[in-house]
Amino acid sequence: MFLTGEFSRVAQVSKRLLRYYDRIGLFQPAHVDPQTGYRYYSARQLPQLNRILALKELGLSLDQIGRMVADEIGDEEIRGMLLLKKAELEQSMQQDVQRLRSIEARLLHGQPGRDRVDVVTKAVPALAFLSTRLTVADAGQGMALLDHILQTVPAQVGRHNLGAFTVLIHSDGYEVENADVEMGFVLTVPADLSLALADGVVFSTRELPPVETMATVVVTGDPAARLDGFHALGYWVEDNGYRLAGVQREVVLEGFERGADGEIVLEIQFPVRAARHERLLRLIRS
Repeated sequence: MFLTGEFSRVAQVSKRLLRYYDRIGLFQPAHVDPQTGYRYYSARQLPQLNRILALKELGLSLDQIGRMVADEIGDEEIRGMLLLKKAELEQSMQQDVQRLRSIEARLLHGQPGRDRVDVVTKAVPALAFLSTRLTVADAGQGMALLDHILQTVPAQVGRHNLGAFTVLIHSDGYEVENADVEMGFVLTVPADLSLALADGVVFSTRELPPVETMATVVVTGDPAARLDGFHALGYWVEDNGYRLAGVQREVVLEGFERGADGEIVLEIQFPVRAARHERLLRLIRS
C-alpha cells in the first residue's frame, strides 16, 4: 500500500488530482486509517486510474466518466473510443500542417516580380469522364475521399481503362468549405460505366465538353508551387487580354499511384476566351 505522495509518484499523477478525485468520489483510496486519517492506495488500483485518465483525455466530462466507471466499461470499448479519437487528432494535425503550408505559401510565393511559371495554351478535345460530383465539407474530407477513390475505383474498373485522374471545381469561387467538386478519371476508351462505392458515392460516365483555348500550367502538389501556378495564370490572363470562361480542371500527370499523401504533378487548366469576344458578345446581346 502507498501513501498519497508515494502513489502519486508510482501512478505519475499529481497529489492534487488524487485528492480532487477522492473528494468528488471518482477515485478513492483503497484504505483510510481511522486513527490517523492517512489515505492508502494500492498498485492494483492503477488500471482503474488509467482508465479514468484515458476517458478524460478522450474528452469526456467527469460526470460521464463516473457513470462509465460505475458501469464497469470494458477495455475493448475504451480502445475503440481511443482509435476514433486518434483518427480525429490525426486529421486535425493534417489540416493544421496544410494550413501552415498555405500560410507560408501566401507569405513567400506568388508575389509580383518573381519568376513566373510558364503558361501554355492548347485545345482540349471532348473526353469521356467517369466521375462523381459532390459537396466536400473541408480539406480533410476531400483528402480522405481522394485517397478512397484512388484505392477503390481502379481496382473495380481496371487501371488500363483509366486515363488521368481529374478534378473539376464547379464552385464559382475558391471555397475552403462546402466546395462543389467533381472527381474522376478520363477513360482511355469510350464506355458507359457506372459504379457505387461502399460509402454510397456513385460514379457515372459523362462527356467533358471540348475547350478551344485552355490556359495551363504544370506544378507539383506542394502548396507553394500550386499558388505560384494559379498566380501565373492570373498574370497571363490579365496581360494577354483574356477572361476566364469555364470550369477549372486539375489533372494529375504523375504520381497517381502514390495516393493523396504522395508527391504528385498537376496540370492546372482554365478555359479562357479573348476579352474582345466578351465585348462582342455583350454588343450582340444588347
